[in-house]
Parts: sequence; C-alpha cells; structure tokens
Amino acid sequence: MKTALFIYNPNSGQRIINEQLPWIIDYLSEKEYLTSIYATQAPRDASKIISKYGENFEEIIVAGGDGTLDEAIAAVSKAKIDPIISYIPTGSTNDFSKSLKIPTDVERAVKLASRGYQKRIDIGQIDDKYFVYVAAFGSISDVSFNTDQDAKNIFGRSAYIIEGLKQTLPLTNMTSYKMDVLVDDENISGDFIHFMVTNSVSVGGFTGITGDNVSLSDGIFELTMVRRPQSLVDVNKIISGLTNREENDMLIFRQGSHFEVKTDQKVSWSLDGEYGGTSTFAQIDALKEKVRMRTGIRDNQ
Repeated sequence: MKTALFIYNPNSGQRIINEQLPWIIDYLSEKEYLTSIYATQAPRDASKIISKYGENFEEIIVAGGDGTLDEAIAAVSKAKIDPIISYIPTGSTNDFSKSLKIPTDVERAVKLASRGYQKRIDIGQIDDKYFVYVAAFGSISDVSFNTDQDAKNIFGRSAYIIEGLKQTLPLTNMTSYKMDVLVDDENISGDFIHFMVTNSVSVGGFTGITGDNVSLSDGIFELTMVRRPQSLVDVNKIISGLTNREENDMLIFRQGSHFEVKTDQKVSWSLDGEYGGTSTFAQIDALKEKVRMRTGIRDNQ
C-alpha cells in the first residue's frame, strides 16, 4: 500500500471536486492507496496540514487551483521533505497544469496522479517565500489575474494586454517604477510598468506569453519587463511585442537563475496569482529540480 495525503479545496473553481470526491476515494483505494483526506477551509490550511502531517506520507495529492498548489509546494519546501506531489486542477485558471500537461478533466487528472511520469520541477524563491511559476508586479499582471477566463478565451492574448494598458491611461497618470534589476551578471535600469519572472508556458490563463522554449527543470526562469510608454506609438510596440514575444525598445526579455529587484517605491508582489507581500528590494532564485511531481511529461520532453 502507498500512503497518500489528499488535500482538496472544496471552493475552488466551480466546486466540481465535491461531486467527484466519492469516485476519487474509490479509485485511489483500487490503486492501493491508503489515503488520508483533508478539505481546506481557509487560506493557509494546505500549508498547515502539510507542515503537521506531510512527513508521514509518500505522496501528496492536491486538488484545487494554482493557489492551493502553491501553498502545498511551499509547505513541502519549508518542511524539507520530498514526497511525490500530484495536482488535480480544479481552479479557474490552472496555469501550471498546462505546463505539466495535466488534463483539467478531474477523472483523467486523478488517473494521472496515480500513474503519471515522475519529474523533478524547478520552483522559485523570493526572499523567504516560495512560488511555483510566476512572481510579478505592475499593471499588466494585475489585470491578468482579475480577468474572467471566458473573456480571455474569447478575446485572446492581445485583448488582455490592451486591457492592462487601458487601465494605466491616460499615460500621464500611469503607475511606473524606477528599477535597478540584476539578472545573473547583467544590470538593467529604467522606468518600468511591469516586471514578471516565470517558469510556465501559461500565465494568467494565456499560453505562449512567456515564449516557446520554457523548460521546467533547467534552473532557468524567463523574465519580462515593460518600459513606461510615452506615446501611443510606444503602447502599440508593447502590444505587438508581448503578443508575438519579440523584444523591442519597450520590452526586455531575458532568461536567468538569479534576480535582484530594487524599486523606488514599495511594490505589491503577485506570487502564483496570490498576494505575496510588498517590498522595495527582492531577491529571486530559481531552485533547480526542487520538488518531485507526477506529470504528463515524458522524460525526453
């Protein structure tokens, strides 16, 4: 028998997990899992459960949105334990499941949780916090996680970027940050409206926005920075560059494993779509192959 800690968020997404729970329990039992089940009732519950009981289990299965997965992986990292982590995506965005090639259909995701490919995955650390796939601040990231997924599906990536920029208009009222950024050994300075470090093929419900060469296990994260536009011509450059992932004089794209970010005012960080605190200085590191997960990714992918 394999021991598994099953943590689920009963309120995530459309709450479909609640209807599927009896089938999930039966299926895991058939696959010879001795499963302990916990439902989260409040933020940080997943973290508390894993901190208290996680070391007693060979595997941890998380059903919820990206925020629940973030809590679980952060708790595993802080506890310095190394269980196999499986993810059943039942949230509204489910960004990281796209990177892991985990289906959003609950039954298929549960089956993958019991027999998927094991893969070690990079995660990020920002100061004393952990994140799974994105650390960001600025006007565009704010819109990303506050836009309805149906609208994203209908209007696409360009419309989302336009919406983010619209919220900064008029240009004279735009919130920007004077930044000094270190990317490995390169220094970047300037006036920016958006900063984002990612390790995912999907961010904010949009695939491809971080580029085509994303690896989850190379110890390298992707950086996107958007300069403050001074004219509508600049705005068009931002829209075009972000849509096509092409660098221009308004956009900076880099890859790196170590980042230091200094700003002239406090910024509010978004970590995996959740509030991550404020700071004027942050250090971000890619932690190579930090956690074990069951995925739909073959070893050669």
